[in-house]
Amino acid sequence: MESLETNIIKRFIEGDEKAFELVFNLFSRNIWLYFYQNTHSREITEELVQDTFIRLWNYRNNIDQEQGVKKYLNQIARSIFYNWLQELAKEKKKEVAYADYCNKDDSEVKCEDVYSRMDINSLIEKTHSILSEKRRKVFLMSRVHGLSYDEIATQLSIGKETVKDHISKATRKLSVLNQSGEYL
Repeated sequence: MESLETNIIKRFIEGDEKAFELVFNLFSRNIWLYFYQNTHSREITEELVQDTFIRLWNYRNNIDQEQGVKKYLNQIARSIFYNWLQELAKEKKKEVAYADYCNKDDSEVKCEDVYSRMDINSLIEKTHSILSEKRRKVFLMSRVHGLSYDEIATQLSIGKETVKDHISKATRKLSVLNQSGEYL
């Protein structure tokens, strides 16, 4: 006679949503605690737990019925946490690089408050709806990819003054919209 746990795992691997619910109820608390102890944020923890169980569901066919779900689930959680840490490090690196750029005395464009209050991804999304294609491209090449005015001018076959103009106008428009609260 099959044990109850083996039966649940078998049903879960076969795609039974009720079995998945049982697995979730059984293991989610420990996974939640693992993430919370490492992030100290309920919001981030909830997101990481959700990602973990989504990945578990998507890769349920890789689970060895003999070993059960717990070991595989813990591996997924560690992997997701490691990926989150890598993304966090990338974002911090971008912030430091941008702060360094803003603190340069020879900076050709004054950095505005808009960048300190909007993360890069949000900024990119906002630019799609409010800047022309060319201006958006120039702005993102400068602010996100860190290209110099000369590099942008060369890549787009436009003058350096045109690049400065696009960035200046984009910066002003984003600053005005950000101060009005319209795009936050």
